[in-house]
Amino acid sequence: MRLNPIPFFKDRTTRPRAIIWSGVALIAFMVFWAAMMDGTSTYWFCTVPCHIVHDDNTLAYQESSHTNVSCMACHEPVNANPIEFTLIKIGVAPDAIDTIFKTFELPMNAHNEVALEMPTTQCTQCHNMPNRTFTPSDGLIIDHEIHAEKEIQCTLCHNRIAHPEGDITLVLEGDKKHDNWMSMDGCFRCHSQTPKDAETPPGACEACHPADYKLVPATHEKDPWYTLFGDSTGHTKAAKDESATVTESLKLHSEAESKTAGDGTEKPESEAAENEEPKWQEELIPSSGVNSCYTCHSTSYCTNCHGLEIPHSEAFKKDHSDQGFAKPEVCGRCHARSAEEAKGTGFCNACHHPTSTPPGDKWATEHPKTIKKTGAAACYDCHDERQCSYCHVNGTDAFRALGEEAWNY
Repeated sequence: MRLNPIPFFKDRTTRPRAIIWSGVALIAFMVFWAAMMDGTSTYWFCTVPCHIVHDDNTLAYQESSHTNVSCMACHEPVNANPIEFTLIKIGVAPDAIDTIFKTFELPMNAHNEVALEMPTTQCTQCHNMPNRTFTPSDGLIIDHEIHAEKEIQCTLCHNRIAHPEGDITLVLEGDKKHDNWMSMDGCFRCHSQTPKDAETPPGACEACHPADYKLVPATHEKDPWYTLFGDSTGHTKAAKDESATVTESLKLHSEAESKTAGDGTEKPESEAAENEEPKWQEELIPSSGVNSCYTCHSTSYCTNCHGLEIPHSEAFKKDHSDQGFAKPEVCGRCHARSAEEAKGTGFCNACHHPTSTPPGDKWATEHPKTIKKTGAAACYDCHDERQCSYCHVNGTDAFRALGEEAWNY
């Protein structure tokens, strides 16, 4: 008895029909697949069905010079084959759940992961670098060739080209604007005034600016920036604000970069190795974590000028005398109001006698209240105990007769 090798066909007359319908089904599937691939790759699909997620991205994109470039041209692998392209689509399909239920995280791309991971080929598929004429801003010297030799991808500097956020107002609650690495702070994520080794990119002014470029920022030429024994609130506020911004940025960066699992344990070595980045990229910090002062000045610049570490730590404020910093000639550089005052210790009153200025009748009546409240221990950081005895034994008239000498007793 002869067995039919294809049981599906009951007889020879049904075989052609089955083949035809199989072909029709295959063609229909191919048409459906092509339509889905093409439809989900359009600007409309990226912005309208997913508009809840991409409202801010779309606003920024519409302000860029890339508005005629499709989203897929930059955000999908160059020359991906159909199978690879399909797998990518399947891989991101679960994102639809977060979109529908509005459980997506904001801010989006908080740590600029897209720019850090985007390969140079995404840009060079359109931009012919060897034949390109570069037009950096006035006052800048940019050597693209040396960056290419170091395998620095384009988006490591040009991260906001396709999505500039400078002039847009974000509409998604909880979203925030990203660092723009096309800034001096952005450059100094790699460059440095105080290089660690010979491989550190140079931070000297002449490396990136022509000889006739005006290096002094406009803020430094406005009063009150810095005046010896005068109003220097401009540079003081700028330094404090910058220090606070940098501290907060580096704290958030450290938390994001921590290689720990959700339960606080370290990730397996195999997983850490799989996600390992180039050494230089591991050390890359956000541009908001770069202290703008140190893009022009070395890290020792402030210390060399002030004579001690700036800003003062909380410990310094409490016991700087015990730390050996009871030096009027150093403190007077900032705290004295005149060259004459800087020679003495009168300027110390601003911190140590905030309620009044001794010597004088007011301090004679006010200081018992202060000592009762805070105790006398702090007084002895600067004064000898005999000062108290002299006044309390001989009376205030005798103390007043000594004048300024009483405070140097």
